[in-house]
Amino acid sequence: VAESPGYTYNPLFIYGESGMGKTHLMQAIGNYVANEGRNCSIFYITSEAFTNEMIDHIRANKMPEFLAKFRKVDLLLVDDIHFLARKEGTQEEFFHTFNALLDNKKQIVLTSDRPPKDIADLENRLVTRFESGLLCDLKNPDFETRVAILRKKAEPDNFKMRDEVVNFIADSITSSVRALEGSLVRIMAYSSYNKIDAEDIDVTLVAEILSDMISEKTRNITLDNITR
Repeated sequence: VAESPGYTYNPLFIYGESGMGKTHLMQAIGNYVANEGRNCSIFYITSEAFTNEMIDHIRANKMPEFLAKFRKVDLLLVDDIHFLARKEGTQEEFFHTFNALLDNKKQIVLTSDRPPKDIADLENRLVTRFESGLLCDLKNPDFETRVAILRKKAEPDNFKMRDEVVNFIADSITSSVRALEGSLVRIMAYSSYNKIDAEDIDVTLVAEILSDMISEKTRNITLDNITR
């Protein structure tokens, strides 16, 4: 999408749970296009800000300015598009803006916490248009990826924990990348405050530091357990 905006996958619809990196990927696309020096007009906005801006222009009787602002961009990045639900007026305007950009081969990138069909009270004509491009589902990273993320995030501070500690964190924090990064920040802060070297941190200490972040795991059920 970043290499050939408007032609490869349009629109690009990225969805997944909070903390999975949707906004990060969206802004990476915008930054790549900007850095390529293609003299493209790039606009990033949340759907909530889009709604508020539209309301302000209606009150000021300046809708033509609003229309021109969004329909002349080369790359439109709209975050949290699911907030358009139940906003009929905003949906109507976004529908026409969407069509105008697509007709002119302008790239649209959207993010949401769910796929288009699962966004409640979203007009069907918007659902079908959102689904007409590429839908990208960001799932929770697997164990190996979580380990790699922890290692990568600790590199700048040269914070090298033992393998069994990193594996324990990756195995315990699975809800999101954001939570994973947050667990590392907490451990590093604890280490700094108590003047403990990263190599001296063990699994028991990490379990104590992250006690409120680690959910109780279901005990493995075996035939022997069932028999007993």
